[in-house]
Amino acid sequence: MFSSVLALLSLICSAYCTTLLRGGTFITYSDSTSNLEIITEGAMLFNDTIIAISSTIDGLDSQSNSDVQVVNTTGKIISPGFVDTHRHTWQTAMRTLGPNVQLENYFWLFGTTGPAPLIFSPDDIHTASLMGTLEALNAGVTTSLDFAHVTWTRAHAEAALQGVIDSGARVWWCYNVAPVVISGDPYTVNTSAPIDQLAHIRELAKSSPFNKGLVTLGIASDPPTTEVVETALNESINVITAHDAEGPFLGGVISQTNNLTPGNSPLNSSLAFVFAHASQFTTDEARLLREFNQYASITPESEMHYGLGHPSSYLIQDQAALGVDTHFTFSIDIIGQMRIWLQSTRLGLYQETIDRFKIASNTPMTVRQAFLLGTRNGGLALKRPDLGVLKEGAKADVLVFSTDAIGLVGWSDPVAAIVLHSNVADIEDVYVDGELVKKGGKLVVDWQGEGFGDKLRASGIKFRDALAKTNITAFEVGVKGSLTDEDFQDPFQVDVIRGAGTGF
Repeated sequence: MFSSVLALLSLICSAYCTTLLRGGTFITYSDSTSNLEIITEGAMLFNDTIIAISSTIDGLDSQSNSDVQVVNTTGKIISPGFVDTHRHTWQTAMRTLGPNVQLENYFWLFGTTGPAPLIFSPDDIHTASLMGTLEALNAGVTTSLDFAHVTWTRAHAEAALQGVIDSGARVWWCYNVAPVVISGDPYTVNTSAPIDQLAHIRELAKSSPFNKGLVTLGIASDPPTTEVVETALNESINVITAHDAEGPFLGGVISQTNNLTPGNSPLNSSLAFVFAHASQFTTDEARLLREFNQYASITPESEMHYGLGHPSSYLIQDQAALGVDTHFTFSIDIIGQMRIWLQSTRLGLYQETIDRFKIASNTPMTVRQAFLLGTRNGGLALKRPDLGVLKEGAKADVLVFSTDAIGLVGWSDPVAAIVLHSNVADIEDVYVDGELVKKGGKLVVDWQGEGFGDKLRASGIKFRDALAKTNITAFEVGVKGSLTDEDFQDPFQVDVIRGAGTGF
């Protein structure tokens, strides 16, 4: 099934299984200093793992032979691949349909509790998952944590999983355990769906990891239950992810997870827990994350877009990484998330100084800190210190940035160049597990020639047209449940037009 896509990827290493990047500036990580170290005019040798890094351009020439592909990276910036710790890849086909959606109506328009389970076929979901993951690879996201709340049927689940497998990316594909919408009018949910979903997880776990270890099965659950935790532990599944927003939203999930088994917290186990957003956590929940070394996934653009906010997330960045969330509504690249988060954090903390009628004497956050959130911290969130870093023994997930574009000419700080000045088009080459998935600015997979672009467009049109004919009110009433008008409030809306009209 879809073997031609995988065949293209497997050909990349047919001639060379070891690569030497020679020249350029390397953004490496030092365990001894717990910080980034910049090597100028260095070299790096790798297969699926980084074998050696040299501080001189010719330092690894003695290890080069006819089986080594030597790549001249003089003048370029070599970075670890980015890590996205929260995304919903299956939603790719909805692109641009929700530019102004807020959290209230997201759930009954575009979420898994809306009409999507009744509209998208498994084939639609395979295409969306493949294309969404390829889009991430194009943006230098080599590792993703996919919160796959698309497990409406076994066929949908397996199609989504196959899509990420076919992409060639490194993915923790987290099977969502949740009730499933089976009718819109009247709004009806199959509350017993988790029973079969957990059984399906146990079956899939027998084959995990997939694609030479690149795709690993995880579990998504809002909130995690005792059955979910037991299944993960029994099936050697190492990652569980959940949403946690606090405030007026779904909250308390970190504490609930901690209290599932009194005296024996699941957080204090071999499992990696990643809590998406955690944007208004309590001091006790911050303590739990630190005590048990679990992580929050900050999704800056999403939390701004949907109105979740992140007023205190800057306080937990030592136990946080970055994510994208619903990329159908905004950008998919971690570069953008690093930039937005850095500047919004600076803004908020500068404002505290301004409110005291003082002038800030230093910056509250640096570009290096933002870069670590989008790389190394993502690996740590998955309990994989060998991801998101360039160091000997780490997995060879590597980005090569061209610096020829006008926006990067004249750079001197490679981290600042990436975080504040680069864009996706500057990423020339992408390696995952030592194999090229993007070369010379183009993805290796011929997604256009394979017809996936046309299939994704057709899926998007299909959903748009079906949504227009759907009785959305029935979904709204069903999703809101016990919520009333008292739980909602219109925000202030801006005016951008002089005179009559607002431009809204």
